[in-house]
Amino acid sequence: MSSVKKIYLFLTLIFVCLSGCTLNNKKNGTEKFYFNEIEQNFLHPESEFRPSPLLVFNEVITKPELDRMISELHEAGFGGFFVHPRPGLVTEYLSEEWFDLFKYATDKASQLGMGAWIYDENSYPSGFAGGHVPAQMPESYNQGQGFKLTKYTLLPDSLPADYLCLLNSNGKYIDITPQTTDYLGKESDYYLYAKTFYRNSPWYAGYSYVDLLLPGVTEKFIDVTMDGYNKVSKSEYNKTVRGIFTDEPNIVTSGGFRWTPDLFDVFKAKWGYDLKEFLPLLSEETGEWKKVRYHYMETLLQLFIDRWAKPWFEYTEEKNLIWTGHYWEHGWPNMNDGPDNMAMYAWHQMPGIDMLFNQFDEISPQAQFGNVRSVKEVRSVANQMGYKRTLSETYGGSGWDVTFKDLKRLGDWEYALGINFMNQHLSRQTLTGARKYDYPPVFTYHSPWWNNYKYMNDYFGRLSYVLSEGVQKNDIVVIEPNSTLWCYYSHTDSNPQLAEIGKNFQSFVTKLEKSQVEFDLASENIIKDNGKTQNDTFIIGKARYTTVIIPPLTENLSKPTVELLNLFVASGGNLICFSKPNRVDGEEDDELTDLLNQNTVQHVPDLTPEIINSLLSEQECKITHTGGDLYHYRKSYSDGEVLFIVNSSMNEASAGKASLNGASLIELDAFEGNMYSFPSEKEEKGQLSFEFKLEPSGSLLLFSSKKTNHKYPFRKSIQQTSRVKADTKTIVLRLKDNVFPVDFCDLAINGRSENNLHVSKATDIVFKTNGFENGNPWNSSVQYKKNTVERDTFSGGGFKVTYRFKVTGNLNRGVKLVVERPNLFSVSVNGRKASEIPGEWWLDKSFGVYSVGEFLKTGDNSVELSIPAMSIFAEIEPIYLLGDFTVVPEKVGWSIDAAKKELTLGSWKEQDQPFYSWDVKYSKTYSIDDTTRKYAIKLGKWNGTVCEVYINNKKAGIIGFDPYTLDVSPYLEKGENQIDVCVIGSLRNLLGPHYNNPAQGLAGPFNWRNINAPISPAAYKMIDYGLFDDFELIY
Repeated sequence: MSSVKKIYLFLTLIFVCLSGCTLNNKKNGTEKFYFNEIEQNFLHPESEFRPSPLLVFNEVITKPELDRMISELHEAGFGGFFVHPRPGLVTEYLSEEWFDLFKYATDKASQLGMGAWIYDENSYPSGFAGGHVPAQMPESYNQGQGFKLTKYTLLPDSLPADYLCLLNSNGKYIDITPQTTDYLGKESDYYLYAKTFYRNSPWYAGYSYVDLLLPGVTEKFIDVTMDGYNKVSKSEYNKTVRGIFTDEPNIVTSGGFRWTPDLFDVFKAKWGYDLKEFLPLLSEETGEWKKVRYHYMETLLQLFIDRWAKPWFEYTEEKNLIWTGHYWEHGWPNMNDGPDNMAMYAWHQMPGIDMLFNQFDEISPQAQFGNVRSVKEVRSVANQMGYKRTLSETYGGSGWDVTFKDLKRLGDWEYALGINFMNQHLSRQTLTGARKYDYPPVFTYHSPWWNNYKYMNDYFGRLSYVLSEGVQKNDIVVIEPNSTLWCYYSHTDSNPQLAEIGKNFQSFVTKLEKSQVEFDLASENIIKDNGKTQNDTFIIGKARYTTVIIPPLTENLSKPTVELLNLFVASGGNLICFSKPNRVDGEEDDELTDLLNQNTVQHVPDLTPEIINSLLSEQECKITHTGGDLYHYRKSYSDGEVLFIVNSSMNEASAGKASLNGASLIELDAFEGNMYSFPSEKEEKGQLSFEFKLEPSGSLLLFSSKKTNHKYPFRKSIQQTSRVKADTKTIVLRLKDNVFPVDFCDLAINGRSENNLHVSKATDIVFKTNGFENGNPWNSSVQYKKNTVERDTFSGGGFKVTYRFKVTGNLNRGVKLVVERPNLFSVSVNGRKASEIPGEWWLDKSFGVYSVGEFLKTGDNSVELSIPAMSIFAEIEPIYLLGDFTVVPEKVGWSIDAAKKELTLGSWKEQDQPFYSWDVKYSKTYSIDDTTRKYAIKLGKWNGTVCEVYINNKKAGIIGFDPYTLDVSPYLEKGENQIDVCVIGSLRNLLGPHYNNPAQGLAGPFNWRNINAPISPAAYKMIDYGLFDDFELIY
């Protein structure tokens, strides 16, 4: 080889290595990171660290719409978006037009310095490609996915089309399937298993879900989904296009035990016996049932990994993309969706979860927020596999009324457990039709608080940046009891011990976390593939542990785990047992018993505070506290440590003391983007000790530097000892029109009439009458190609819908009417035709506005919408009246009355503004003599999503978190100052849900279904918004 060629090859190798390092640094965490980078970038973190929502395409997608949506996200501080098709989508999924629009969105994102992510499915769960996989690969669904057992003493004359039949002969099960007909009419003990199939459903575009355990299905899904993206955006992979999101892929059974065509062959090759002859043990507790169930579940898991996760991992590695998303991790300890979520996360370069609703539950294993185990699983895998980022799809279904305090509390909690990429659920294109009920809230202009949401995105963007860097070093690992659960799990009827183990483990993990113990969780599957020992250290991938814990109620461990534990204990490793398992791979094992009987193995009966302090307490970071609900997260940089402490209580403050290694403390204010010195004292052991107080939903982000810091000032607090007297009384002003929704109607169609229907029921009747057997197709179905819009060829089937309401007072002529889809309907009010106001919209840019004040009268009024021929887009939705009026409760329903002369402090609802959702301004003036003082606005009792504060018509900031004060010193002028506090409501009172006693903190499409009759106003689930105590100016 010539010298020139050698030099060229050498430089090429260097380039390849450097390229790999660049990608690796994006995906993997490293301790080689210095705080000076945080100092330089904290105020304006790069877009990859900023939250990126699911950007929902749920109507006709156009390039102007993309310009609008993406620009609005950018202005609100988002760093990117996940393109998420969802029910309501009109544009054909995976068409040339779809990919052209995706490229346009990618180009727009690139112009704005944002990231674009591919969402791999049309709705969810991932795998069927909006119907394209089953359409192109019928074997992906038509071979069956389960076998359901029926026991007989006499076989039926008519046998299922596909079945297995076993004969119980003195406890031995003989496969008589080929000779089953020979046994007809003969009494015996038969186990007849009928093959089951996933059901066809509109949700799966008229097909069914697919078998992800079948060879080739994942590859077909990847090919069908990704081919078009590769053609239009491949050059942007690992640049603007950052990765792929998968959503809740699963291997649920179609009925009976989960099956796939080569299951028995794979099982026999692995375990050496025929599963068919032991099928009854999957549902009955006889013989070696625990062993068989363990082998069966382990086989399913490995198939799921090999045939779903590995192909996607290899594909994304090849394409230089990040694979993220989540499974249905909230089902645990139920194994129906998959046997081990942690094992699946190992194959995602950015493992993820979802955390939905606004219900905080630290007890249930199947909870969303509050579920410590769920978040610790994904963080632990990231630590072990060396992945830098962890994603959470957050806030979905929390309801329209979720507040900024809620958003912060829920986000802080999951960040304190190891999440560092916020993926909001959802940012919707439109609220037209049923789309407005799709698991609110929405992170778009529709929400009254939207103009202030950049504060939250800035906060979590900075937090993500700081907590993504460095490495979390946990010395303790707890082995999850999944393989024990397998021994008890049945697809048909699990042993009650399954739930008991899950409940106990959930409590165990939560207690450790709330005791400020720093630990990881371990999947035995990941241990199998990535585990080893080195002296007295138990190693899983890149994570090193000096203490291994076997949790309570563990009965089984896998063989690779036991082999490593033997080496670990023999080398002096610290093994702590809260139980004494006696099974290996489902079978009783004397060698495991011998291992656990060794003198160096510690056996502990219960997780008491004494045990935590003596055996599990972290020496490098000690935290004690009283009050509140405290969590913390710690990471190491090259020159110090980051500590994030949160109080997840909404009502109680938390005060405490902590110690860290380091020479000085720096507080990072993620809202302001500023840094401050934080008071601390040097301890004898060389650590820093400090005290803290966290308000309800409060947090504290600190960096403990190895260097002494003199760079940053200490915070200056306002003493709050004096109050400035106002010059004027408080004036209260509603800033937008009041609103009255009407959601019941009379329907006339095809010569028949039905009265007093809720709009959802009326819509279903209209669509069913016109051939849609499942009712509204935009509510709960996925369109395959154009098969929904191509049905829009109606020549008849039109209808008339009439909304009725009462006016009890004199209204001004400024009252307006809002109607959805104004291009479809002729609108009349009390028999007089109404015309849409050109260019005017309300709530959603597609909603039409009509001037109708002159048409209204005292007494009964009606609004009629008519359409001569049915349209595929003709959903019947509430109408809304806007204006300066009051909404008065009646015995059933509401009426409209004349406006009040003025509003006062107190509940808007009680002042006849029950559905009003936007801002109400509270104003007064103050005279300021001394502008050198520190002044703050302080709120007393109030309720809203957030407050804005204006000084002399300039925005000073927001108030949304305890102690509900805002420093306004820079904005005050000598002399007279006008101060406005604007309380912002939510769409909760306007859009609901109100009927059928909905649960607090949870809202989904189901809440707007099965509504049979109007209810009394007292039965409405409403929130009292408003300023109840007057605000104060303090110094």
